[in-house]
Amino acid sequence: MTHVEDEPAMNRSNCLDIEKMVESLVKGAALELYLTPKPGLVDLADCGSHADLSLSSMELSIHSIADYLLELYRSLSAEERFEHQVAIAKRAERNMHTTLGTNTHKGYLFLSGLFLIALWHTRSRDEHSLRATISSLANDFFTTRGESGTNGQQARTRFRAGGIVREATCGFPSLFNAALPAFRASVTRIGCLKTASFAMLARLMQTVEDTTTLHRSGLFGLFRIRRDGQALERVLVEGGDHISFLNNLNQLYIRKSITMGGVADMLALSYGYLIFRGEISLTNEVSCINNGINYYLEEMSPLIHTRPASSAWFGQPLTSGLLYEVPSGSLRRDALFEALQSVCCPSW
Repeated sequence: MTHVEDEPAMNRSNCLDIEKMVESLVKGAALELYLTPKPGLVDLADCGSHADLSLSSMELSIHSIADYLLELYRSLSAEERFEHQVAIAKRAERNMHTTLGTNTHKGYLFLSGLFLIALWHTRSRDEHSLRATISSLANDFFTTRGESGTNGQQARTRFRAGGIVREATCGFPSLFNAALPAFRASVTRIGCLKTASFAMLARLMQTVEDTTTLHRSGLFGLFRIRRDGQALERVLVEGGDHISFLNNLNQLYIRKSITMGGVADMLALSYGYLIFRGEISLTNEVSCINNGINYYLEEMSPLIHTRPASSAWFGQPLTSGLLYEVPSGSLRRDALFEALQSVCCPSW
């Protein structure tokens, strides 16, 4: 893995990209949370199949994600070794569990952290190079450190599943081969951000080897989610009532205690990458730049307002959703990180 550890001069030039990715990954987690309805998952309507979670606890968890990614950035910019970033990730996981009493975003901590580190080390910005670096880092992590005693590890062993390990070591195929093509095809065909979001969800339901599902519901649950993903995709393509379909599916998943945390994590990562690339823009409106059509934030009901209130940063102050409070007089470079440490929600 030497090809991802010996480029300090290039890395220093990556700071702006990494800053942008930190913010994008936090926003991605928030977009996933607020997409409604999502079967078996926490959203604006209910807590799905998770009696131990709530919208507010998931929002608090996003604070932890922001702090964690900020700490990773600082470690990377200090040119610390991969082992330091692994230690930061493990500490963030422990802190999240201690603070919230459950592993709200455990999978996303791993996925987003690996993605950020890989972006720092990647020689080129093309997706092939990025995937190769993700795979290299993941193979190094699982070969030298492994994982034991987790629900995911137990599910992988019991059901002979690859789960997040295979996903990472193969360079996130669910992101690059499934979610992104589904989103882009839907935007081109229909031109609606929310519909494109559900198209991503449908494709991820069919492709993610979700060990959260396996742990909670076994093979039946996984087969059910994959079949329902296919059905959702058909409803979307045929222009049917996908909202009613998803609401009915949510009630079924609650009764059967089916959930799909791995799908949710990959959906959040997909959002983050699309925001980073500018394919989703979260300023005063959401822009689907592939065909030049603009969509207002309310289309995501109410989507997410994760941006500083500073007019110098992003424009007019916002009055709802998660807000970043930017200290007056902050330099542009520092404002993002000050903001990420002070995410607040007026409704709390």
